[in-house]
Amino acid sequence: MKRVLLLVLGGLLLTGPAFAQEKKAAADKTMNASGEVTAVTAKSITVKGKEGEWTFDVDKATHVSVAGATKKTAAAKDNKEALEITQYVKVGDTVSVKYHDMGASKHAADVNVRNSAPAAKKK
Repeated sequence: MKRVLLLVLGGLLLTGPAFAQEKKAAADKTMNASGEVTAVTAKSITVKGKEGEWTFDVDKATHVSVAGATKKTAAAKDNKEALEITQYVKVGDTVSVKYHDMGASKHAADVNVRNSAPAAKKK
């Protein structure tokens, strides 16, 4: 009886990490969305695509790619200025977002501006 109990416990110890990895892999799965930016703040970005509208959380770990932003980014780093997504992404921009579904929210890992909206004309 003790041997059977030890075998069962040993089997659970060996298979336990495999089940834990399956749950973690589901949380780490990267998903994609693309469309037009309808709203952007320092903490979130809302994108309207063909399948719907999504709001993504952004933070300092979110990577933003914009053509022509290298000099602006380098200057800000030299001056030790904080960078925010609102400096690079504007309403009307066409973007693709790689994100992770965190349950109650979606976290944007990468935001790639594919087509910038024209700048608003000054009066």
